[in-house]
Amino acid sequence: MTLRATSLKTPGTLVSNDALLALIRDANGDLPPDEVETYCRRVASLLAKSGAHCRRLRDRAGGETALSFMIAAVREALDKASLRPADLGLLIFCGVGRGFVEPSNAAFLCQALDLACDFFDVSDACMSWVRALQIADSLLSTGVHEHIMIVNGEFTAFEFGLPGVLKVRSREELNYTFPALTIGEAATATVVSRSPARWRFRFRTDAQKADLCTVPLPGYRDFCLSPGRIGLNGPLQLVSFGADLTSGALEALLAFVGDTFTEDEIAAFDLWFPHAASASLCDTAAKRLGLGGKLYSAVFPKYGNLISASVPAAVSTALDEGVLQRGSRIVFCPASAGLSLALVDGVF
Repeated sequence: MTLRATSLKTPGTLVSNDALLALIRDANGDLPPDEVETYCRRVASLLAKSGAHCRRLRDRAGGETALSFMIAAVREALDKASLRPADLGLLIFCGVGRGFVEPSNAAFLCQALDLACDFFDVSDACMSWVRALQIADSLLSTGVHEHIMIVNGEFTAFEFGLPGVLKVRSREELNYTFPALTIGEAATATVVSRSPARWRFRFRTDAQKADLCTVPLPGYRDFCLSPGRIGLNGPLQLVSFGADLTSGALEALLAFVGDTFTEDEIAAFDLWFPHAASASLCDTAAKRLGLGGKLYSAVFPKYGNLISASVPAAVSTALDEGVLQRGSRIVFCPASAGLSLALVDGVF
């Protein structure tokens, strides 16, 4: 499999940390100003600790839609890959952001693009793009398809957080609402094509941590054993115990890397691409693995937490910056809610 082309499209509205704090102040005009300022200082401290600088969100009043960005990403990726729409055998839509539970979101994207290819969805939280990539690799290697498009439209800020997340919360509640303030929005499109090159996919999961980061549907209580941490903000609202999730994921990922690669193999890779939900966490992982600047974490400070789009967004950005080049040996190393971890390596 060859990663033939990638495209990243983000909304034009840049929301800095200062602008976000201004939104919090505006949303809490009914509270004593001192209480709101204390809360804003706490949020500002957490944003600084995470390494968040800004995020990009849709201008919905101005007519920006998730679909428009996905269409633009697909068309640009096809152009970069020198392919026609008719060359695609399959389109996989993946990720958390979605407009439909039924049918597939891929169906509406293909309808909008007038594509005649096969299509379906894949959903596994922030791991969705990597799961879709593994499926695509299998289908390409067995000759089912020649070219596959993987698309995600991570547009969730208004659907799963805003404006409710702007309301002042207690210190305890901020423990599981703060991560929603780091979410950014983006669409990515990735073209993968059949080739002799082989990619290695490895996964490690821990279901006991499944309740650390959730977006529950109405009726979720019928589908889980212990809803204690789930639904604290109500259905369709993000609840993420970010500190517990990231610390657990870091230790699990470091152990996974140590069990999978030798020190020489770790040193031989040119670039590592994590799911960047915290720049400071990426820095810690890079130091403990001795990667130096090889762990690419530039997406989070610039765009926020892009959920399953963070890895393909990083690939696209690294290409544009000249950091990633053809022939580079790379590793995708995301950690995701679930808890699920992946180590995927190959030659770009």
